[in-house]
Amino acid sequence: MKSVITLPNKTTKLLRLALLSAAVLLASCSDELSPDNVGDNKVPTGDFELQYSAADLQLIEGSESGLRVPLTLVRSNGHAENVELSVSAASAADNSFLTSSFTQQNLNAGENSSELVLQLAIADLPILPQERSFLVTASDGTDSHSVTVDVNVSPVDAPDVYLLVGQSNMVGFSGDGTRQAFPGGADETHPRIKQLNVSKNDRQDIFLTQADFVSPAKNVIAPGITTAEDPLHVPLDPNNTSGKDLEYIGLGLSFAKEALNDTTQDIVLVPSAWSGSSFCKVKDGEDGPNGQWNAQATDDPELGNTWLFDRAVARANLALAETGGILRGILWHQGESDSNERCAESYEQNLERLIYQMRMSIDADLRGGDLRRAESNIPFVIGTMSRGSDERGDLSEYPLSKELVDIAHRGLPSRIPYTALSNHDDLTPANGYPCGNTTCIHFGAAALREMGVRYHDALLRAAAGS
Repeated sequence: MKSVITLPNKTTKLLRLALLSAAVLLASCSDELSPDNVGDNKVPTGDFELQYSAADLQLIEGSESGLRVPLTLVRSNGHAENVELSVSAASAADNSFLTSSFTQQNLNAGENSSELVLQLAIADLPILPQERSFLVTASDGTDSHSVTVDVNVSPVDAPDVYLLVGQSNMVGFSGDGTRQAFPGGADETHPRIKQLNVSKNDRQDIFLTQADFVSPAKNVIAPGITTAEDPLHVPLDPNNTSGKDLEYIGLGLSFAKEALNDTTQDIVLVPSAWSGSSFCKVKDGEDGPNGQWNAQATDDPELGNTWLFDRAVARANLALAETGGILRGILWHQGESDSNERCAESYEQNLERLIYQMRMSIDADLRGGDLRRAESNIPFVIGTMSRGSDERGDLSEYPLSKELVDIAHRGLPSRIPYTALSNHDDLTPANGYPCGNTTCIHFGAAALREMGVRYHDALLRAAAGS
């Protein structure tokens, strides 16, 4: 038979008070070890404990020095075994573009100090301020102890640069009076969206020779970087306090407004398109620039020169040098002027060559020269041509030559890494999107604003490789 000891009520109360006091004392001692200057420790399983003695840890994207977190191994009961340090990210996102190391990974007897070194390379796409978590573990092969290290990440301090290339729909021919640049309007300027203040596309007085197309003086009007304002391909006159006089838009500004949601940095647009431009030579009597889009010189008698390609590269380089920015993507809308019997069959090959060469030819930025390879993750977005139809003409069905160009556009993401298609087949008057200038070959203002949104969505897909 078990015996039961019953304590008097007064003794029970005193015992409870003693236990409560002991618990409070232990909690107080614990609080002295676990505030801001000590990691969030797990319970040690042996005779050692890992601590870190840093608060408000800040890691800057792209910083060469990175972040150093001091670590201390507290041994007890004569522990003298070799202890190995390791680190793991809390998630795949926490580990993205990150490298980690220790100044001393193995701590022998008498060695109790090391540093966790974290470095964060500049990501393919802009990042927002964020917190990342890492689990640092000390193990002697039998026992272990871990601490969680929380790090505040700051984006690289450099603007995001986007190159705009192609022909009239990238320039934007939305129709006279369609710009809504008034306060609160759809095309209102934004203080964080800038542009290279390019000179106008003039084949008679400005861009006549090969040297003109790459001349900084011919390409840029002072001030070199201005607040982006439609039409982007027309320079801002510093003496005109009311802004640009022309009242039409392109897709670049709406694209940049979408991109603002994913970055804390300024956005710099580099307008480099030209209406009526192509890979093919301009035939006598036809309108069009004195330059073409070929990325390399060619013996093909139907193809023209490289001057527009060279100009786009030169303008991108000028913007990067002026702002210290990072090339985040290339937006292309073109194809109408190559949709003919002379040029349509070679269009796919010409476009692929342009993508590869443009990625390799633009000057390196803060991401480094290794990113200047043909298949580097510099997103390239292609837009589909208009299928609009109104009283001025029906473009809903393409002739064979234009169909070949369209097929080249749609198949590109399956052939070249980090490219994507922005589909505009539904941006027609029948769906509430009026056409632009001259005929439905040009998208109207509402369509161009929506195209900017879709180009940004496509750029995200391109960067993700999907």
